[in-house]
Amino acid sequence: MDLEPVLGEENGNDNFRPLKTIPVFSFHLLVSTMISFIGVGMAIVFPENKRCEAYFLMLYLRAIFWVVTLLFDHVIKYHHDKLRMNGFHDFHRATAVHKSVPFYLVSLWNTAIMTIQTLMQHYYGEDFGEHCIQSFFSPIVYISAFSALETGILAVIHGFYIARVVRFNRARPLPDAMRGSFESGSSVGLTQRNADVAELLEKQADLISFLQDHNLRLNQRLMQMNSEVRTITLPPS
Repeated sequence: MDLEPVLGEENGNDNFRPLKTIPVFSFHLLVSTMISFIGVGMAIVFPENKRCEAYFLMLYLRAIFWVVTLLFDHVIKYHHDKLRMNGFHDFHRATAVHKSVPFYLVSLWNTAIMTIQTLMQHYYGEDFGEHCIQSFFSPIVYISAFSALETGILAVIHGFYIARVVRFNRARPLPDAMRGSFESGSSVGLTQRNADVAELLEKQADLISFLQDHNLRLNQRLMQMNSEVRTITLPPS
C-alpha cells in the first residue's frame, strides 16, 4: 500500500522532498561572476576618457546585484521554511546562518562601495572626473577588485552550502521525529541543565506542526482507501 511510513518504522523515505536550492545558489554565483568579469573587462578595454562611464555602469550593476540578492534571500528562506515544515528541523537550524550570509555580504560590500564613493565625491569635488582616468587607482579599478574579491568569497560560501545540500538530498533522511532526534534530552517536555529554553520551545512547536501535518495526510489517505473499498464491495444496482 502507498501509505506514508508511520512514526517509528524504519522504512525508506519514499516521500522525501529534496531541498531545491542548488540552482538558486548557482544562479546567484553566476550573476556575481558575470559582474566581476564585466568590471575587469571594462577596466582593461575602456579608453581613459570612458573610465568614468565604466565606473558608473558598475555602480548600476552593483545596485541590480543587491536587488537580485534580496530576491535570492527570499527564495532561499521560502525553501528552508518548507524544509522545516516537512520535519527537518536540525538541518534547517544547521544552515540557518549559512543561507543568510550572501545577503549580508553583498549588503556590506555595497555599503563599503557607497562609502568610498561618498568620500571620493566629497574630497575630489569637481576634480572627480580627472581621477577617473588614472591608470592604477581609478574608481573602475577599485570597484572591479572589490567585485572580484566578493565573487571569490561567495564561491567558497556557495560551494560549501551546495556540497552540504547535495549530501542531504542524496542521504534522503527521514524527518527528525521519525529518526528519534527528539529523544534523550531534546524530547518534548525534557531539557538538560543550562539548556536553551527558547530552542526547546521552538523544537516543540516544530514537532507539533510536523505531527499535525503528518496525521492530516494519514487521515486523508485512510479516507481515500475507505472510499475505494466501499466502491469495490458495493454490489452494482
